[in-house]
Amino acid sequence: MRDPEAEKHQPSRSRKHSCVPFESEAHYPEGEADVAKYRAYLTTLHPQHPELFPQALGEGDTCPDRYQSRKQQGVLRRIKLKATQRVFILRPSFVMPYLIARTEEVEKALVWRQWGVPFTALAYVFGRDARCWYRAWRSFGRPTLVGTTVTPQAQRPQDVVADEKGTWLDGEEVVVPPTGGGNGVLGSRVAPAATTASGKAADGACVTEAQAVFADYQVRSACTDGFRATRPAWRQLFPPRTRVLCFLPAILKLTERCRGALRCQVLDRAWHV
Repeated sequence: MRDPEAEKHQPSRSRKHSCVPFESEAHYPEGEADVAKYRAYLTTLHPQHPELFPQALGEGDTCPDRYQSRKQQGVLRRIKLKATQRVFILRPSFVMPYLIARTEEVEKALVWRQWGVPFTALAYVFGRDARCWYRAWRSFGRPTLVGTTVTPQAQRPQDVVADEKGTWLDGEEVVVPPTGGGNGVLGSRVAPAATTASGKAADGACVTEAQAVFADYQVRSACTDGFRATRPAWRQLFPPRTRVLCFLPAILKLTERCRGALRCQVLDRAWHV
């Protein structure tokens, strides 16, 4: 068993984590102690939940060692990918990222956080400190949206919707352009301005995540909002694809420009197009 603290400064060794689900904490030692049983469990789990593991896992791996966690007083295994030679720590699902706590210890406090309860208030009620709760909350945003919501090939969305939302970040006005499809949100990243370059970079995050899961991913159509920068951005991301202008901005323009009885007639016809 190796001490991970002695390997912190070795750049060749990756310190990435993969979260492996277990029915309970009692179920974990049974498989962890037996390498053959543990590998058999991973082999069964990988086809069902490919988003939990690195892509190169299917090309072969080894279990070089395991180590004792000082934070949580438990043993964790590591796998080394044959294709990339990268090493991943297999973190059981009952432990939070970076081994900051058991999930059952922080579950209730993080449920409160969904309604915007400040981290200082969580620290006052549940103990620990505000930074601890901040790190625990931020850990939920690290997995890619596409890889955790869309895994089967048949369910990958080919028709997407791209929107823009103006908001504020650290006192500066920014734009958040989310991308949706397949009854879910596929990606979102902050753009510093409503320009084509910024929009392409923000919307490109969704494209990058999608192509990491499906290497040949292409969209069939993209319905964009009324921002002028969004359409050129998607035109550059997927040049040959169909782009559809959102219907709502057209309705809003008709509402502004038509008056009296003509407005009712035009809007009635427009909604039935």
